[in-house]
Amino acid sequence: MHRTLSEWVDYIQTLHAREIELSLERAREVYQRLYPSGVSFHVISIAGTNGKGSTAELLNSMYHQAGYSVGKYTSPHISRFNERYQIDRQDVDDSALLEAFGRVEHHRQSTKLTFFEFGTLLAVELFEKAGVDIAMMEVGLGGRLDAVNILPADLAIVTSISLDHMAWLGDDVEQIGREKIGIARRGKPCVLGMSEPPASVLEHTESLGITPQVIEQNFSVRLHLSNTVATHWEWHAEDLVLEDLPLPYHQSNHQLSNAAVAVQAVQSLQELLPLEEDSIRKGIAAASVIARCQVVSKKPHVVLDVAHNQDSVAALSSFIRNLGVSGQTYAVCGMLADKQIAETLAQLLPEVDHWYFATINHPRGASAERIETLLTDHIASHDPSSNSLQSRLFPDVESAFLAAQHKLQRDDCLLVFGSFFIVSDIMPLIKK
Repeated sequence: MHRTLSEWVDYIQTLHAREIELSLERAREVYQRLYPSGVSFHVISIAGTNGKGSTAELLNSMYHQAGYSVGKYTSPHISRFNERYQIDRQDVDDSALLEAFGRVEHHRQSTKLTFFEFGTLLAVELFEKAGVDIAMMEVGLGGRLDAVNILPADLAIVTSISLDHMAWLGDDVEQIGREKIGIARRGKPCVLGMSEPPASVLEHTESLGITPQVIEQNFSVRLHLSNTVATHWEWHAEDLVLEDLPLPYHQSNHQLSNAAVAVQAVQSLQELLPLEEDSIRKGIAAASVIARCQVVSKKPHVVLDVAHNQDSVAALSSFIRNLGVSGQTYAVCGMLADKQIAETLAQLLPEVDHWYFATINHPRGASAERIETLLTDHIASHDPSSNSLQSRLFPDVESAFLAAQHKLQRDDCLLVFGSFFIVSDIMPLIKK
């Protein structure tokens, strides 16, 4: 049967009764039919609560600058399904995807894959067919039982660990950390982007006989300022210093940690995949990522971010604060119902003057009314003397964005955040 790309995407959402069903058995079964002898490319697996996509892009850009053929698999997409798969810095085209869909479906046979499992096998097929040297594989959820973990990683990265996806991963950072560090492999390097990893993470790496490289312990960052403005940074390890590095994504807050982790990963794989300092520098400068503190306008400021948990929104709050907005800040926000909505949004209360809550058109979307109620109750319980929330409610993302946009003055800031879904809905309006 001949299907269009959109028909294939719809089809693979029907193969399994559940959207998420953590297990390696199904994906591994089909993988072994596709490639019984394994794949020929090297793999960096990247897990973490926040920072996975940014770190994957930095590595993707650095290895590309060095002349390697590179695959990058990330999720979810914002505008087009093709965004999940890049080969040599370009989204794969429809024809390559259609061919990969057909081959994975042929080898799937009667195995009931989830949407993400099928999507991960597409990445494997695309990258092997293209003959890439190395692939950056972003873990979708957790690590130990995520479909990406069917691949034999040459290096494992865990960027951060905080409370998110608790229904699947556990109630605290120890349980969540145990799931995420499950991508580590015996005898292979492992890089951690948190200065004080949970005990469960260190226990697991010790059981594998490996010593992880930990930020602020084995490698670190030194930021250089000029008149309080960040200009460049240095990466330090015990026996090596890289000076005058460009700011990743033109940002100096949480992205520095991601960049430092990426540099450490490159250094850990030097014997396997040699890479010169010039490629690191050029790769950091050339890296680009959508909707991670992305400034799409400056007068007024318009900022897009997919931040949707406490740590990522705290970083976003710091970014907005450092913009130095002299006018009013408007936030267009929609979130999924399974997130820690009140605790997450509270991180931005000092920076936002007007809230425009929108209902995301998705089965997991929280209603605008629910978001407002949760945040209002949180404020009342933590600071009864504070002023009432300045907020408006909208049935969809587009109407919220247009209403906020209508209010904007030259010195104001419009922030759109809370979910990949809300940014996806806003992108067509931004492009206009």
